[in-house]
Amino acid sequence: MHNQDAVEVICTDNGKKVIGYILNYRIKDQLEISLNTVKIRMQYKSGVFVGSMAGMEFVVQEDTLPRQFKDYQR
Repeated sequence: MHNQDAVEVICTDNGKKVIGYILNYRIKDQLEISLNTVKIRMQYKSGVFVGSMAGMEFVVQEDTLPRQFKDYQR
């Protein structure tokens, strides 16, 4: 994993922020991240990716994705 694959993940249940690593990304569809060796699949909903694990909800803001994973713009 590289630092450019890192993304900030927020737990909505307790407000904690952790670093996850991007495994797979489909623009405005889904995002797969590795969080403490566990893979979480997140679905896109209005500017955020939302997923859950162990009864907790996690979100990643679309605008916090590293540049290489954002939409191409001229």
